[in-house]
Amino acid sequence: MAAGLLVLDRFYPPDLHRAQQMSLFLEASDHTLLDAHTSSDGMWRLPITSSDVDPTYLALLMTTEDRRFDDHPGVDPQALLRAVWQLARRRHIVSGGSTLAMQTARLLTPHRHTWTGKLRDMLRALQLEWRFGRRGVLDLYLMLAPEGGHIEGIRAASLLYFGHEPKQLSPTEAAILVTLPRRPAAFWPNRHPEALMAAARRTLQRASITPLPIAWPTPDTHGAPHDAPELIGHFLGAGRGGVVITTLDARLQRNVRQVLANHPAPLRGTFAALVADHERRILAWVGGAEHPAPGNAIDAVLTPRSPGSTLKPFVYGMAFEKGWMTPRTRVRDSHLSIGGYAPLDFDRAFRGETTVSEALQLSLNVPAIQALEKVGPAQFMERLSANGVHLHLPKNREGAQTMPSLAIVLGGVGISLRDLTMLYTTLDHGGRIAPLRVETDGITPEKALLSPRAATDIRAILRGTAPPEGVTNWGNVAFKTGTSYGYRDGWAMASSPQATIGVWAGRPDGTASPGLTGRDTAGPVLAEVLSLLTPARTHEEPVQLEPHRALATLSPALRTLPHRQAPQIIFPRNRSEIESRSADGSMLPVGLEGSGGHPPYRWYVNGIPLNVSPGAQPAWTPDGPGFAHITLADAENAHAAIDIRVR
Repeated sequence: MAAGLLVLDRFYPPDLHRAQQMSLFLEASDHTLLDAHTSSDGMWRLPITSSDVDPTYLALLMTTEDRRFDDHPGVDPQALLRAVWQLARRRHIVSGGSTLAMQTARLLTPHRHTWTGKLRDMLRALQLEWRFGRRGVLDLYLMLAPEGGHIEGIRAASLLYFGHEPKQLSPTEAAILVTLPRRPAAFWPNRHPEALMAAARRTLQRASITPLPIAWPTPDTHGAPHDAPELIGHFLGAGRGGVVITTLDARLQRNVRQVLANHPAPLRGTFAALVADHERRILAWVGGAEHPAPGNAIDAVLTPRSPGSTLKPFVYGMAFEKGWMTPRTRVRDSHLSIGGYAPLDFDRAFRGETTVSEALQLSLNVPAIQALEKVGPAQFMERLSANGVHLHLPKNREGAQTMPSLAIVLGGVGISLRDLTMLYTTLDHGGRIAPLRVETDGITPEKALLSPRAATDIRAILRGTAPPEGVTNWGNVAFKTGTSYGYRDGWAMASSPQATIGVWAGRPDGTASPGLTGRDTAGPVLAEVLSLLTPARTHEEPVQLEPHRALATLSPALRTLPHRQAPQIIFPRNRSEIESRSADGSMLPVGLEGSGGHPPYRWYVNGIPLNVSPGAQPAWTPDGPGFAHITLADAENAHAAIDIRVR
């Protein structure tokens, strides 16, 4: 007999497909429901066990649905005989005789009420109890019980109707959830709240639960909130289901979303923001995917974008750590060509000689390029990658990844807002880095990205950066902005005593937004997000280190960063092609630009000296199309030469 049952169970197993499809509920750190998504079959359904349910609910359920639950094997002969006797005597169904196991069988494979269906439910009920035991069957029922509309199971119902787990059900709430599955359409709170309340009252009365509640709550039928759409999309993409308890602060998450929605976004663009506390817990995650920008369906927190100048602090930090410069080292911001790369500052002007601190606060490009040249682009990338910060190099026309270059420090790579915010948390942790956490469990060990001295120096420099325009109550904030080439991305990053904040602005399709800058577009948003943080979120200041030595006591190499002594031809570039023909066919002058060495300069074209008036911008008018050899000589007769083609 037992062998026959084993064979039948093997070839006709119960269909558990519905019990395996879970919704996803996202909760804040205080268990406030932030967002949710239905299961793949469109239902609100969550896993639950009887040990996670208030005992009052279980007592009401047994009293109402299956008084002999602990005594029968899944089918109750007494209840069936009673149901048949009542049907024969009164000519209508008084009680159905179904046990919780039989109801669970029908919930797993729904069907119409027929005698053959009832028989099939009885056989499945015996099978379910044999397979899973009484507690296993009860857990399946608790997960599948219809609670009105698309809600199944008491955990999803308790969270959506009452805003808390079923472990904390009041007697009234327990009665509501016990009553609803009996006639889910007739008692659905959205349409028939009065009928539901009356039936729930009768359920309590039959169970002799006293005293009866004075106030009968009406369930909140507005459904799940939608306060973390990008984060729930992140978890859905990872195949998660059930209830995920996050590190988010419910109040801050909602307020940050509102701030971003209220600010005028870049042309056809959007904002994204990430806030992490000093325990590296993410408190707010807003990726901008629900902004009305055309085609906006990406999570800008995770999407790599050009960081503009926001990597500069960490290039300088690595240079400080190696002893190649200090915050007081003087550098020259002027025309410079390194390997054919001749960057300009954002305002296309140069400041001349300045300090490293001022160069970082003003986000000057040439000093940052010189710092990265010392650190090494490949070494910089490898160090970030080894510490969990991923930079994405662009691809060439053939689709192959390009090699690291000096353009990295000016935004010639891609990085996500999450990784960039993680990078900025190092400034408040003595140069130590660890991944940001969005779930409450798990802490990743820290790694040393910068030395404590370098991290403290960079934070001190960035505290001197001017705040966004109009902001007066700024406090002790280390601030950095960045704008990518072509006005595609605007960034604002801040490390404050309360938290580390990152804000990105731009268009989701990566195209330009004229007028977009990190300071003027993302900066005001960051300032308002910063104002949302409560003073209670305090953080112990880094240990104060010994002050830097006076400039006069430093070695000559650290007082002033040596610049290239040999002259350089900045424009035209070597082996470039110059279009110099006008519409009428005449040749146009080609401007010449040099740097370095010891002015004044002398220019030669194909060995012939070029006549340049004192104080005038050197220019040369070609005789016609062809190749030209251009030479620059300085006052000490040092030379630089290039070859170009004129068309």
